[in-house]
Amino acid sequence: MQEILVLSAVILAFYFILLRPVINQQKQQRRDISNLHVGDEVLTSGGFYALVREINTFEDRPMEIVFELAPGLDVRGTTNAVASITRRLEAEDTEASPR
Repeated sequence: MQEILVLSAVILAFYFILLRPVINQQKQQRRDISNLHVGDEVLTSGGFYALVREINTFEDRPMEIVFELAPGLDVRGTTNAVASITRRLEAEDTEASPR
């Protein structure tokens, strides 16, 4: 009986220490990607800041995002290339509007 309790405690600790943070991070990543808009600035997994120029969805392959790394330099990538969204388009619109 004591072995079962110890095993249960180890499994719960494993879940809360290792699995739960990873699952929450994946959910946040999916939420960020679903709220991504053209004009948002993102940090790529390669460490580059880029502007989102196009978001293309396909039925037979993963979603594709066109990033502008510099004026005239566009690259294509998947949603896995987005590490985080650094500036949202809506934030710029509200800052630019007069009060």
